[in-house]
Amino acid sequence: MSSSLPPSARVASQSVLSAAQYAATRHAVWLGAAAIITDQVGRVLLVHPTYHEDDRWLLPGGVVEPGEHPYDTCRREITEELGLSNLPLTGVLAVHSLSSHQADLRSGMSCPGEIRYVFDGGTLPADQAEAICLPREELSEFAFFETRDAVQRLRSVDGQIMLAAYRARLGNTATAHLADGQHILDVPALDHHDVHVRYRPMWDSPLNHGPVPERLPVQQAWAWCFVPDVMQADSVSRRLVSQAQVVGQPPGSLPQTVAGCHGSRSPFPKGSTAPPAIPRPRARVPAV
Repeated sequence: MSSSLPPSARVASQSVLSAAQYAATRHAVWLGAAAIITDQVGRVLLVHPTYHEDDRWLLPGGVVEPGEHPYDTCRREITEELGLSNLPLTGVLAVHSLSSHQADLRSGMSCPGEIRYVFDGGTLPADQAEAICLPREELSEFAFFETRDAVQRLRSVDGQIMLAAYRARLGNTATAHLADGQHILDVPALDHHDVHVRYRPMWDSPLNHGPVPERLPVQQAWAWCFVPDVMQADSVSRRLVSQAQVVGQPPGSLPQTVAGCHGSRSPFPKGSTAPPAIPRPRARVPAV
């Protein structure tokens, strides 16, 4: 005999669960938080744990405790691991989903998966970096590394997370969303071009860090230099076009602003604040 209840009512009556039954059906994963913290030349802060057998390094951070928000976790871990109690976190650089079958999981570890938030911990001035105090029973050392070196010291998936978060900060782009180390949305330009930041303390840079001459229409600049209209080497021209593409600007529509240009020489004497004639600027490259 057929039921007098409509199909929608029958489905609803069969699917009513108690709170405990419903909770048991939900997928549980681990939750973690970490931070990208750099020194004043853009190197990434890593810590070396005493409890890892594979000698790998980590970003500062840790596991989320019950009832804790990942933001609060990151602040707590920075205080516990680095002794920096008032370090501001200014945004979420990346959110990463790790599956239970990811290849980088330690052998024999039963992991249901992990969601990790990576926050922007900003730039540490020299006095704060010198004030870092580690819990020696948990961390043996810390160091600032260029991104290429940092990747070599992290597990493969952790290196991919670090680079995505670092580049989101460098390019001032939206939060990166990743699964098992790979972008799940469009790959940002800095990741597509595999951009890294290098520190060269003895480099004879053409960049000027003083004020930009008032007659130039510059909206914002961290450093600037002039690039002449007549390029003396094709490699310089190609490098400028590549840099323009890296920051997401087509070569034909470069902004009429003074540019930071890595790898080229200024045609004007050091310390000069204005040239005899104003060459046309070529590209703009964000500085770290």
